[in-house]
Amino acid sequence: MTHTARPNPPRDDGLMGLLFALPHLLLFALFLLVPVLSGFWISLHRWHVLAKSHPFVGLANYGAALNDDVFWLALRNTAYFVLLAVPAGNLLSLLLALGLASVRRLGTFYKVAYYIPVVVSIAVVAVVWRWLYNAEVGLLNLYLKSAVTGLRGLGLPLPPYEPVPWLADPALVMPSIAMMTAWWTAGGNMLLYLAGILNVPPDYHEAAQIDGAGTWQRFWRITWPLLKPTTLFCLVFSVLGAFQVFGQTYVLFAPGSGPARSGLTLALYMYYQGFSQYELGYGTAVAYLLFLLVLALTAAQFGLFRERDGAGSGALGGRDRRPGGLA
Repeated sequence: MTHTARPNPPRDDGLMGLLFALPHLLLFALFLLVPVLSGFWISLHRWHVLAKSHPFVGLANYGAALNDDVFWLALRNTAYFVLLAVPAGNLLSLLLALGLASVRRLGTFYKVAYYIPVVVSIAVVAVVWRWLYNAEVGLLNLYLKSAVTGLRGLGLPLPPYEPVPWLADPALVMPSIAMMTAWWTAGGNMLLYLAGILNVPPDYHEAAQIDGAGTWQRFWRITWPLLKPTTLFCLVFSVLGAFQVFGQTYVLFAPGSGPARSGLTLALYMYYQGFSQYELGYGTAVAYLLFLLVLALTAAQFGLFRERDGAGSGALGGRDRRPGGLA
C-alpha cells in the first residue's frame, strides 16, 4: 500500500519576516520616528519652556532663522569647517591606510595606535588640544619656535618667532578645530580605506606591474577606482559628522563661542537657542534646517558619484578594462 505525501501547508514568509522585524520596528518608531515627528511639531510653535501655552506659528520659526544674521554666521562657520575638516581628514585616513597596507611587521600595533583617538571622548580631546594650542606653553608653539630658531641658526633670514594665537585669532579658530578633528577622527575612516585596499585583488597589481605600471599608476588606475564605494561612504558620513560639529567648539569656547563668534556652529547655535534661551521651537527649526541642508548635500554626493561612474563606464566602453590594458 502506497502512501502519497501530503504537501506541506503554505507558509506566509511575509508574516514571519514581519514578526522577526517587529522588535526593531517598534524601537525605530519609539526612539526615532516619534521624536522626529514630535520635533517637527514643536518647530511649528512658539515653544518656550517656561510658557504655559505654545501658540501655533506655522513656518514663522523657519523664517525667523533664515532672517537671523547669527544663523547665517553659524552656517558660514560650519561650512568653512566642513571644507577644511572633511578633505583633510579623509586624505589623512587614506594616507594612513596606504601606509598600513604595506606594513609587514607590527601592523596590528599601528592600527590600534592610530585608532585609539577615535574612542577617546571629545571632551578629553578638546582639553588636550587646548593645551597644545596654548600660545605660551603649548607644544605646537614650542616646536615651531625651536624650528625657527634652528633655521635662523643656519643663517636663514627669518624674523624672531612670535607665538601663534591658535584659539585667539578669529582667522585661525576654524583651521585649528579642523586640524584637531582630523586627528581625532582619522582612525575610523582609516580602517574603512584599509579594508577597501586589502580587498583589491592582488592579480590586478601583478598584471599592471608586468605591463610596466609604476606605483603611482597602479594606485591611480587600479586602487583608487576600486575605492570609490569606500570613498563615497567615508565622505557621506564625514560630511554628516562635520555639519554636526558641537563638542569641539562647546568645550573650547562655550559659552562665548570664540573670538568674534568665530567658533559658533549651527549645532552650537541650536543648543544655545533651545537649552540656554529655552526657545525650543526656534532651536528645533534650526535643527530641521540643518537636516535639510545635510540631506541635500548627501543626495548631491550620491548623484555626483553616480554621474562619474556612468561617465567612466561610457568612456571605457569597448576597451579592455583589465589591468593588462594600462600600458
